[in-house]
Amino acid sequence: MQHVSLLAFNKEKCKPFFDNLTDLFHQHHHSDVQNPDEYEKLLYTVKRPYDDEMLNMIDSWMNLEQRDWKEETTREVKLALYAIRYPDTLLIDSFTQKARSDIHRLSAYLHFTHHTYAIWDEDTRKGLVKLGINIPSTDVADPFIYGAYVSAIELLKDVAPFTCFLEHDVPRQRLFQAALAAYGRQD
Repeated sequence: MQHVSLLAFNKEKCKPFFDNLTDLFHQHHHSDVQNPDEYEKLLYTVKRPYDDEMLNMIDSWMNLEQRDWKEETTREVKLALYAIRYPDTLLIDSFTQKARSDIHRLSAYLHFTHHTYAIWDEDTRKGLVKLGINIPSTDVADPFIYGAYVSAIELLKDVAPFTCFLEHDVPRQRLFQAALAAYGRQD
């Protein structure tokens, strides 16, 4: 799937996105719903050793319900957060069904513990589709779909003009993910 998306990539189709990336980023990241101050605080608060309270803070920022996981599932996810290395996503395939049940939650954990993984967001996925990068929709953590999503955002970072890299305290993955989310909501 990654190869098909990358082979079909059309840099010219991205020009309107790149031209408005800064505004799109601010429109999404600095919205009240995104709570940018809490996001930026989490970037520096979440650190090793990972504990339940750190995961709870991420859940709270994401406006997710409290985890309904057994202790073993939480331990499984925390151990994987130590083991996963960017850009690898295949370890997700070994998770139990409960741990894999929510791509939004897992991608946020990966983002705040590594800063290089993009947060899964349906609007971001739609933004990629508008650029001709077709990533299927999913709610479960599929390592291949999420891997394609991460790779596609990485590709955009690689081909973006230098004017897209504004001075900000967020990781570049977040810069592009947030801009893509706003782009995906546009008609």
